[in-house]
This record gives sequence, C-alpha cells and structure tokens, in this order.
Amino acid sequence: MREFLGIRRETVFSPGKVEADRAILEGVATILRGRGHVARVASAEAALPRPTRRTLVFTMSQGEPALATLRDWEADGINVVNSVDAILGCQRHRLLDHLERADVRVPDTVRLSLGNTESPATWPAWLDSDGAWIKRGDVHATHPDDVAFVRGVHAAADAATRLRARGIASAVLQRHVEGPVVKFYGVRDRFFSCFSASGVPYHVAAEITAELRVTAERASQAIGLEIYGGDFVVTMTGGVQVIDVNDWPSFGPCRVDGAEAIAARLEALSLRNDP
Repeated sequence: MREFLGIRRETVFSPGKVEADRAILEGVATILRGRGHVARVASAEAALPRPTRRTLVFTMSQGEPALATLRDWEADGINVVNSVDAILGCQRHRLLDHLERADVRVPDTVRLSLGNTESPATWPAWLDSDGAWIKRGDVHATHPDDVAFVRGVHAAADAATRLRARGIASAVLQRHVEGPVVKFYGVRDRFFSCFSASGVPYHVAAEITAELRVTAERASQAIGLEIYGGDFVVTMTGGVQVIDVNDWPSFGPCRVDGAEAIAARLEALSLRNDP
C-alpha cells in the first residue's frame, strides 16, 4: 500500500472546465484506491495538508500560493508530479525557450513586453499577410481576451493594450498557420492519443501520427512533464508545429484510458519514495 495526495486545480485556472478537471483527478484517485492505496484529494484553494515524505503528490494546481507550498515540499524530499518547475515551464514566456532548445518546431513567434507603453520597433510582415494570435505570456487562458486572433498592426497593438490594462506584463505574438488543429494527451512512457479540435479521434497517415507522438514526447521531456497535453497544427505541407503545451489537461475525450495510464505512472514513480 502506498500513499498519494491529489490537489485540484484552482477554479480561476479552469475556465469552463472545472468539472472536467475535477473528474480526471478524482478518477485517478479512485483507481489508486481500487488498487489498495491510500489516495486523498485536496483543493489548491484551501490550506494544503502536509504529506509525509513517503507520499506522492499529484497536482493540477497552477496558482502562486499552492506552487510555493509545493516548492517547499519538494525541497523537503516529497515527490510532486508534475514538478513545480515543469508546471511553470508551460507558461508561454518560458515554454518557447524549452521548445527551442529541444528543436521542436513552433509557428513564428515574437515576444512582447507589456511592462511599458512601447510597441515593437518593427511588427512582423506576416502580421498583415497571415494574421496572428496574441496570447498572454504567463498562465494559460483564464479570460476570453487572453488569446485573440489579430490581423494588422492596429489590431495587435489594441490587443496588447487590453492585456496591459489588466496588469499582464508579457505576451507572445504567434503567426497564424493554416491547417487542422490537433489536440494531444500524453502520459510519460504510458499513453498518447490525438483528437481533432472537435474532440473526435484524429486519423492520419502513419508517418504523421509517428511525428506527432515523437514531437509531443520531445516537448514534454524538454519541460520535464510526466502528464501533459497541448495543441499541434498540421501544416498544409504535412509538417507538424506545436502551438501549446499544458501541464495535466482534463483528458476530456480520453478520460478513462488517460486516468488508468496516469494511475499506473504514479504507481511507478512512487517507487522512488522507497528508502
């Protein structure tokens, strides 16, 4: 018998997906209990019960207070999945560096500093020709305006101004790439599945499927994620580019299989807690 503590994601970081996020975490805990383990679940929005060093913590939290607590636990030798560094590594202003070092292809991207009123000296030419997505640079979307399609300098500048007015200090401007968007879900060494943006299974040629999996695994390993998801775009020429990588998504289209794989991975990782 082993001990596990699951931590639910803060409501603000689950816009429209509070129940879906809760379902995958509770599903994993239920499977672990069914295998004879002790598995508690707590909310990141409440005072977190300090676990013993033999407890494996699995968390969906993203807020600063909870992550600070988890950082202290890690320093005391408690195994946290995903790690705090991996969770923070998914924030866009850090994510790009990880993906670039891992040689993962992403759409052309410009980093924007919103700490002042200055715009880039030169906006990219593709802003007019292809349009772009402007995205807040820290956490993932919590507000409808956190990710917006823009075309042209004026639209981009207006979107940046709106983010700045909400106290957001950084953003990225990412070139729009034509092609189907594919959502992926993965568990290190255990599970990988792709779905179209509409939530149906994504069926493509075997070589593209293989490229999707290799790309997702390379990206997740560069960040240090055990449980992950994100979005690809399959370009009109058949290439794959990563749009986003997330720590522990809701696994909505594949929750049952995803929860089984997560529980198995957590069991394997809990062996590291043995003396």
